[in-house]
Amino acid sequence: MCAIILMTGAAVHAPAQSWEHSKWLDQPIDRLMEMAGKDIADGGRKDTALMCYTIVANRYEASLPREQQVMCKDANMRLWSIYFYDFYDYPKCFDCLTRALEIATDAGIEDANIYLGFGCMYQTISEECKDYELGTTAFKYYQKALETGLKTHDDEHTDMACTDVLSMAYAQGGLDQINGVWSNYLQLPEDNKTQVLRRYNKLLFQALKSIEQKQFDKAISLYDKQLQLIDTTQYSRLIYFTHVEKAKVHAMQGDYRSAIDALKQSERIAVDLEMKDCKLEVYGMLAQYYQQLGDRALREHYYDRYTMLKDTLTNYQQLASVNEMEFRNELKGMEQEMTDIKRHREVMSYVTMVSLGFLLALLVLLYLVYRKNGELTRSNQLLYQKNVEMLRAEEEERRMRRQLQDKEVLAADADGDVKYKSSHLTDEDKEQLLARIIQVMDTSDEIFSPDFSLERLAMLSGSKYKYVSQVINEYYEQNFNNFLNSYRIKEACKRMSDLENYGNYTIEAISESVGFKSRSTFVASFKRITGLTPSQYQRMAREEAHA
Repeated sequence: MCAIILMTGAAVHAPAQSWEHSKWLDQPIDRLMEMAGKDIADGGRKDTALMCYTIVANRYEASLPREQQVMCKDANMRLWSIYFYDFYDYPKCFDCLTRALEIATDAGIEDANIYLGFGCMYQTISEECKDYELGTTAFKYYQKALETGLKTHDDEHTDMACTDVLSMAYAQGGLDQINGVWSNYLQLPEDNKTQVLRRYNKLLFQALKSIEQKQFDKAISLYDKQLQLIDTTQYSRLIYFTHVEKAKVHAMQGDYRSAIDALKQSERIAVDLEMKDCKLEVYGMLAQYYQQLGDRALREHYYDRYTMLKDTLTNYQQLASVNEMEFRNELKGMEQEMTDIKRHREVMSYVTMVSLGFLLALLVLLYLVYRKNGELTRSNQLLYQKNVEMLRAEEEERRMRRQLQDKEVLAADADGDVKYKSSHLTDEDKEQLLARIIQVMDTSDEIFSPDFSLERLAMLSGSKYKYVSQVINEYYEQNFNNFLNSYRIKEACKRMSDLENYGNYTIEAISESVGFKSRSTFVASFKRITGLTPSQYQRMAREEAHA
């Protein structure tokens, strides 16, 4: 019967869903790239861009025209950019870069941007994890990007790679190790399009050389020249980077005031452009420099901002990971759905006719389910009444026990405490201890505290926790937690029936009011003890009250 229902649902509902999704899946590759680019330009959540780029990336086949192969490769690179700068999803970034490299290799395409992406990802992870080996890997990818850019005359990515190679070479052992590739870079001509970045890189090389030679004032002067050269929003990240590097040189001189002033410029750029990775870096450095100045208040201020932002990024990564999994599953389902429709389109009329028979079977099944549901409702109602009667009986028994306790004093109360001298309790000892345990459980509201424990019950009972545990196990054949939960569940039942005082309480509120920390534990215990779920019990209590 389940198979019939599934087949009927597929036959009846698949066409309507698929026609809605076909607006994405049936679009040509160039149109999808155009739609994605427009979504990026408009800002926002980039949902359309993610959808379009993912469809294009998954369409790659070796038989595609070269122009479309390039688009498939570019789609993976655009996805990498979104996952890196917006979602901070490094595993997904690696997948996109790897797929782009595979497509480029298969299609015989040399792309410096792919190696730049690998280098950027490894450098970021290296800085976050303080891992020198990952920094070395990033340096190798940057070198590969620069070599590929020079070979393919890709000016844009050549200049970008050169900046990264220079900074990483300095951090990874010195500029001498890149003399060969640097000489090749110096041979490149400068034109109106390339002169800014190439002059910037030459100034960067001189500044880093000056730092290696301990000529710090000269390095700072060169950084100032860089800032004059690129004083435009087109190079906001380079301006940020230059201020940070300038701050580091001031710190090398012990001039932390000037270092902080430079970092303030970087902070302003990072905040204005909402560059979370840059804000994280600059907050950490400001906290460090204020500590060097002995300014504890500002050190704590920036360290708190650093910690909060890091936690936010971690949570955002987790949430983005979950959202991405849902997105990928949805996309996979859509593609499979379209494939099935195309394969079976010619027989859909036959499926529609057969589905009428399935529909009849479904109606029969629904009737059977309706009858079964009625029987289950009646069964639950009987179970509810049984629990109500049991609670009333226990309440009457508890009242009688209290009357008896008012007339006589247990022998152990004469001493105010019971101390067992041996490791074995006599039957009389057990009965006396059981009476005190029941008295505590019947009269103390402490048992509804989330922190109520076996040790606290032993203290209130005037005994040791191991004796209390022994008596509970022997008389009730259950451990302390189940024993405690049975009292709490019974109290929860009473409160669900007390609409005057607890009528507005939710299941979670009732659960917390009787000492449960977890909703799942409360539901499991409630079902085990009463045979009903809390929602079933609460609904029946309300129906009975309004009957």
